[in-house]
Amino acid sequence: MTVSNSPRLYTAETLQQAQNGGDLAFMNDSITRWIPQTDSDREEFAQWKDGIDFMADMLSFLKEMMDKPTPTPESKKETCTIIAKVFAEAAKIEDTRDPIAAHGTITSLLALLDDRPLDATPAETELTIQILRALANLCYDNDANRELVLCSPGGIAGLATCLRSTDLKVVITTCGALTNISMDNEPVQTEMVAAGVLPILLNILKANIDMSMDIEVLETATTPAIRVISNLSESDRGFQELLTTDGITTLFQLLRYKHQIILSPECSADRFHGAIEVLDALTTVLEAIMEKDEIQRAIVSRGLLEHILDFVDHRPRTWPQDTDEEDVVAYHEVRRTVSRMATLVTMNDANMVDILKNAHVLEQFQRWMQNGTGGTDVAEEDEIRMAGALAIGNLSRSDETCIALIRDYGVAQSLLELLRLEISRANAPGPDGKSIIKVVHAVVGALKNLSLAVGNRVILGSLGVVTRVAEMLEAQGVKPVHYMGVGVLKNLCAGTGNDANVYRLITGQEPPSTEGSLGDWAAVSTSPASPAGKTPLSRVISLIWSATGDNDTGTRNEGGRLMVNLVRACHRGQAFPLLKMLVDGKAIVPLIQIITGALLTRPRTVTDDDGDVSHEEDHHVHFDAVPMEGQVFPMVQNEGMIALVLITNAYPEATAIITKYAASLVPTFLNILNSGLVPPDPTEEGQPLAEPAHVYPAAAKANVCVLLQALVEAEESFKARVLEASLKPTLQTLSTNARTPIQSPTASSASLVTDSTPTPIAPASRALGTAALGRTGTMSARSGLQGTGPRSRSELEGVFGAAAGVPAEGALEGASLRQAAVALLMVL
Repeated sequence: MTVSNSPRLYTAETLQQAQNGGDLAFMNDSITRWIPQTDSDREEFAQWKDGIDFMADMLSFLKEMMDKPTPTPESKKETCTIIAKVFAEAAKIEDTRDPIAAHGTITSLLALLDDRPLDATPAETELTIQILRALANLCYDNDANRELVLCSPGGIAGLATCLRSTDLKVVITTCGALTNISMDNEPVQTEMVAAGVLPILLNILKANIDMSMDIEVLETATTPAIRVISNLSESDRGFQELLTTDGITTLFQLLRYKHQIILSPECSADRFHGAIEVLDALTTVLEAIMEKDEIQRAIVSRGLLEHILDFVDHRPRTWPQDTDEEDVVAYHEVRRTVSRMATLVTMNDANMVDILKNAHVLEQFQRWMQNGTGGTDVAEEDEIRMAGALAIGNLSRSDETCIALIRDYGVAQSLLELLRLEISRANAPGPDGKSIIKVVHAVVGALKNLSLAVGNRVILGSLGVVTRVAEMLEAQGVKPVHYMGVGVLKNLCAGTGNDANVYRLITGQEPPSTEGSLGDWAAVSTSPASPAGKTPLSRVISLIWSATGDNDTGTRNEGGRLMVNLVRACHRGQAFPLLKMLVDGKAIVPLIQIITGALLTRPRTVTDDDGDVSHEEDHHVHFDAVPMEGQVFPMVQNEGMIALVLITNAYPEATAIITKYAASLVPTFLNILNSGLVPPDPTEEGQPLAEPAHVYPAAAKANVCVLLQALVEAEESFKARVLEASLKPTLQTLSTNARTPIQSPTASSASLVTDSTPTPIAPASRALGTAALGRTGTMSARSGLQGTGPRSRSELEGVFGAAAGVPAEGALEGASLRQAAVALLMVL
């Protein structure tokens, strides 16, 4: 008879009278009827203050009687057991936990656990189990009750003692209680570790490992023990004890043992189910603790990495007869988790060096990238292939390891083949897009890391990375990875010595020979690689053109920086036909976008006669777009300005294209030149000054002046826009140094711009001689002119070149900001 289904036959007062009269049998029978069976019973129980008071008082009273030297009647132990069961069942819902605990119940339950004999009678064992159940349910998702356990004298120690019970059910129930009590509570976790819980739990796991293949009595206790270990490892003390006592080795030994079970031809469906249950819990805790650098290092230094690799490499050939489908699904998820564990190991810096000495491990990672490529399980193996690529990417975090991975282990070929597979899948109808994106992201991320090593760029380009990555940019199914792909191309074309990659990207062809320069190759062949005219350059430009969303800022900036590298290379190598191809290929728009932040492009969707949708880019440019907040970065802006200066220097015809974007260029240039000249407005009295806007370094401002000079001299309409912007006062200030620029809190970034970007150059003709080129092939004004600068046009022409653009005899390498400002004033 339940509480909610019938009137209570006996009130707490009646039972108190029965207790006083010693009629425990009557009282026990009545309390048994109070055990709630449904949630509605439990909700009513939460409101029953008299009943909860009575049972809490009974526990205290019976505990006092048990503490007396006289034997305790079994009926009184039975009463405690029944009351504990009532509380355990009632606490299954949240509403009852606080009312029960408010009456001191938790302290009374813990007190009853004291001195539980290891060789307990069945009645004592049942009492222990019900107390543990009550504590577990009372502390489920309840921090206040967990604190009550922590603060109860001897409470945690009493729970730890129960783990030593010879009764398997007590051990399992204790693990459940410890799990609930220690969940997300580091003080409790720390106290449990201090009470010696971890060694006991690890011994449970070791006992499971040491048993023969056909006897697994303790397997049912293994999973609950792992859950407690998972909680305790979250605390610093638990983590350190797990590491110093070699508990990590025990966990991996259990992983290997359970793996052997599921691989055994004699494994039954039941044994398979039990092993998967353990592995599911075990790999969850291993993946969590392997986020820590010390664990990652221990796995390699203690020779445990092989357990991970073997688990992924060796799968059951067949499933046991009558295996549940859910167990098969769980196995695949466990295997994927283990593969992720391998990638975590490769994140450790010391491991990066040690793993590179083990050719076998690197071969395994490369084999993972081929998993499923020859069968029907290609989708099933997505995460394994991703793990292989991620591992290679993680190992590619220093120039030394990057070069070794390419030259000694040939990982680039494996990555490119995997990229080819995934892009073909992305372009096919109906694939699982999310998993493909994850794999492609891992592959392109690895290629990007490898391309950061200068010594790898020539090799990567010769292996076809430029073409393969550029083709990826057309795969709409992997759009989130496009930004990173552009970054790979940017790296491959950066600096000197990579002219072959520049040629491949612009023309889509291999260089005509292994000898010569970019300029020599440009003179031989500049035709597109395919009749359709698609080249890596056209694919990149098309991507930038369509990168119009708020989340596409990164793509626009990386694309613009790639154009900068191409312009620099062409100018440096005097490959003027290639530079013309860049201009004709719409490379100027991406450069202006990274300078101004203005969104200048928007593809126009058109539908042909067959109903196919395509994007028409020609003549669909927003010339009047204005600068946008948050879309520019000073270092990137300066790179873009350098590129435009080089273009106007070598290909003056391009000036007419640049000046069309006066609506965004002029305000941007004005903002750069004015930065640091006007102090911020003071705020209310007593308040600190507002942080000033970014102050651009002198090199960036000089670049603006040099670029403006070229544009103003070429286009009268542009000159008019500049004059309308009232730029002269600013230039006069810069030219006379009348005021010292204020210091910006972003001075570190300003220094970065000055130190990492070429300094301004003077306009000149496309016939510019190599003698005037600096280390990067561009003219440098870093040395500048000393002293006061030139004031007359003849003096200016001596510095910047005559009106025809030809440098004067003995011209110096450049000019300071002051001189660049004077030069601009002269043409205004």
